[in-house]
Amino acid sequence: MKNRLLILLLLPVLLAGCKIYVARSIVYNDPGINDNKIMPVRKVKTGKPLALCTSPNCSTCVIPDSLKRVLKKTGTVAFLVIKNDTVVYESYARGYSDSSLTNPFSVTKSIVSVLTGIALKEGKIKSLDEPVCDYYAPYQKDGLNKITFKNLLCMSSGVNYHDSYLSPFGQTAQIYYGNDVRKLINSFSIEKQPGTVFRYKNCDPEILTIALQNAVGMNMSDYASEKLWKPIGAEHEAQWIVDRPGDNGIEKSYCCFHTDARDLARIGMLYEHSGNWNGQQIVDSSYVKASLTPHHLLSEEEGKITNNNGYLWWIRGGDPAKDFSADGLKGQYISVLPEKHLIFVRLGKRDWLKRNERFKKHKTKSLYNIIKNNVIAIWG
Repeated sequence: MKNRLLILLLLPVLLAGCKIYVARSIVYNDPGINDNKIMPVRKVKTGKPLALCTSPNCSTCVIPDSLKRVLKKTGTVAFLVIKNDTVVYESYARGYSDSSLTNPFSVTKSIVSVLTGIALKEGKIKSLDEPVCDYYAPYQKDGLNKITFKNLLCMSSGVNYHDSYLSPFGQTAQIYYGNDVRKLINSFSIEKQPGTVFRYKNCDPEILTIALQNAVGMNMSDYASEKLWKPIGAEHEAQWIVDRPGDNGIEKSYCCFHTDARDLARIGMLYEHSGNWNGQQIVDSSYVKASLTPHHLLSEEEGKITNNNGYLWWIRGGDPAKDFSADGLKGQYISVLPEKHLIFVRLGKRDWLKRNERFKKHKTKSLYNIIKNNVIAIWG
């Protein structure tokens, strides 16, 4: 506590002596689920709220003590389960409620994928094979002009961006805490031929967003409000972190769409029903299907063909449950198990069960699988 107070007192000095993303990284350090309180946001407005159907047994449903312990140990603040479009279980902790906004981190990427599908359906973009430079002039230069919307959806832009979560001077700190996303995006050059190699990187959805907002003629928050949040009857306004206040701010679209568990569950329901919401086709079913189909690009990190990524969605097709999910840092999940007609949303502060496993790529026990297996055992 004393150290944090000292850092806050030194903030003016830090800001004067280094770039804002470095200062913010030092002061705030680890990204948190409440970062909408420390960075500028743009509202994603809702229209006429539509309450989700809730089972009368929802408040009395009991989950195993072993699952309760896991949820508590990982700092879970919201856990919600839907069966056959009905909420069958819902719990909140640590002062959070069904209206509390939290950062789902990279779950936001999947929301950007939905918005891309909507823009395609509306004809705002002609094809996913269209180069993004048609909508963003700085990319009309050799190499970058080959990047298509599909390349960005598949994280195969080939640009020289590399995530480094521990360095306050790295590109990850710059894109998360920085106040000039355009400047960073414009600094990229091509490392790999676009569309050939998959590498998970936060910059691709950000490039996609800049092109997409030009294609649709409005910022992403307003577009999300008009084309997604209002049509699906979201109950609460969301807050999307932007790089700077005012009209020129750009949404941090690889993360940072702050919302609640119930409204996130609607995204899962929309995709379980192939883009249809109560009879309204919000996203073409063909786009949804393509989003949930492995793109089979060569993985740069593992050197083998990838089979678990679609259009900014995680595909778990090798699993008996054949589930797919939107995943975020520290264990934020929207999971859809279509064969079981089950959806669960988990939001919380960490996904590691043991402190020394935090930065391990493959943890001894996967929080996602623990929750999924329990959900299937209880409601499947």
